[in-house]
Amino acid sequence: MNDQNKKLTPMKFLPDAQQMPWGSVEYKLADLGFVDSVASEGWLKGNTIGDIMQTYLERVVGETAFEWYGTQFPVLVKRLTVKGRSSLHVNPDDETAAQRYDAFGKTALWYVEETGPDARLYLGFKRPVSADEFYRACLDNKVERLLHSVRPAPGEMYLIRPGQVHAAKDVTLLEVAESSELWFRLHDWGSTDRELHLEEAFDLIDLSGKVPAHRGEVVSAQFTANQILLTEALKSHRDEDDTFLLYICLKGAATVQAGGENYRFRKGEPLLVPAEVNDFFLIPEEKDTLLMEVRMDPREKTDSEE
Repeated sequence: MNDQNKKLTPMKFLPDAQQMPWGSVEYKLADLGFVDSVASEGWLKGNTIGDIMQTYLERVVGETAFEWYGTQFPVLVKRLTVKGRSSLHVNPDDETAAQRYDAFGKTALWYVEETGPDARLYLGFKRPVSADEFYRACLDNKVERLLHSVRPAPGEMYLIRPGQVHAAKDVTLLEVAESSELWFRLHDWGSTDRELHLEEAFDLIDLSGKVPAHRGEVVSAQFTANQILLTEALKSHRDEDDTFLLYICLKGAATVQAGGENYRFRKGEPLLVPAEVNDFFLIPEEKDTLLMEVRMDPREKTDSEE
């Protein structure tokens, strides 16, 4: 694999599905250790994203992402098929995760793929609540009445910020997130089968009011995601870009044409265009193909990160 003179090409990866008590998780691109996605085609076929990152570093992700995440690929993509109701979680921010757990925090985006008749997303609180009120509601199994919930519709996007409590019911979600699975289970709707982390994570919770839906584009320090309705071929010029580009097909099918080769991907599949691939075409293969583009733009360091 270690051919430093060979130019990197767009990459697809094999999915890894895991069953959960409430449904299933399908990791589509993950560099987490316990899940390490494998390239499915091209001259790097059979190599994991972890191995590829260790060898080619900023050539894959760009200098900005490499500065922040080192040899770990900075973005996680997975599909959540929630048949029942997932437990209520909270994610830590980067600073807390680094100080307490020597890990990355987790900012996440939920894109709604499909909804069932009982579909719900629980996102933060209806109103500001006190720490005591929330704690007692968790113990008494009465937390739902405090939560802000929405009936999601396919195509909506929701940004899950660190500190925001969240859960899902009867819905299929595409999650794009910071490359971390560090989260804490606060409440499990009366079930005693799984461990709770309420006391451990209590000071991480944002007890303020609801967070509205985001549509079209989501911008965070960790990544930027926007939707592209691909009705005709688009040419990308990246002379000044310093980021990987990750395209996820939300509807239809598309081809990335780079270096005289075609890389096709269909609904539900991600395609990674490495940072060193400067010129390429995006070509729709079906009418009204819809893509999500994920990138990592430069970000300023906070005082604590200097």
